[in-house]
Amino acid sequence: MRILVLEDKTDQQARIEKTLFAIAKDRNLKLHIDIAETYRELETFTNYLDLYELYLLDLEVDDDPKLGFTVAQEIRKRDPFTSIAFVTTHSEALPLAFEYQVSALDFISKDKPEGEYRQHLERCIDYVTQHDTRENLQVFSYRYEGRKGFSMPYHDIIAIETKPDSHRLKVYYVNHSTKTVYGTLKSIQEQAERDYFAYANRTVLVNINAITGLNSQQVDLIEGLSFSVSRMGKRELEKCRKNKD
Repeated sequence: MRILVLEDKTDQQARIEKTLFAIAKDRNLKLHIDIAETYRELETFTNYLDLYELYLLDLEVDDDPKLGFTVAQEIRKRDPFTSIAFVTTHSEALPLAFEYQVSALDFISKDKPEGEYRQHLERCIDYVTQHDTRENLQVFSYRYEGRKGFSMPYHDIIAIETKPDSHRLKVYYVNHSTKTVYGTLKSIQEQAERDYFAYANRTVLVNINAITGLNSQQVDLIEGLSFSVSRMGKRELEKCRKNKD
């Protein structure tokens, strides 16, 4: 397992590294840990950001109390499916994780006693070990007119909506995340594997597997998303769901 740590205090670097290796020894895991002390040091790892399975980020780095959130956003753009946890003294900043839409796995306080501190890191390691199965997932890699769009597992995509801007799409995916890319719904349908997406209305494609409810007014999806449905869209979604059963 590859882990990247962003931490500017040497004593905290030593603490987290020691704890991680102790957990790895107990679980018979092989860890590769890289530590960046500053944002500039972190930039040396930018070409490899999609290779790490877990990121442990301090919030305050380079005297910026929110730099950790900024780094997390950059990581999410490169790899929407990796695991991110914050290790910080600023526990009051937890609500900001939702504002920055970085989907944090955990928010670990440095002030916790060693036992609790280790338990939080153990939960992060265990989660990644159990859920990081990206190699076995069927991935949808989308491009539009030579532009790179996105690449993510089909089951992580919830819906795709056209934007008012010409040829722009808003992709809704797991962990309450979104991404805007160039493209059209028609080209999505042309490039995607069959039986994954269907129109809810003229401006929205939904993942059939993400549907939790359907009526004459709207389609409900996982993570609380919902979109209006046209009469034709409702018939198409009902047909697709029936074929899935």
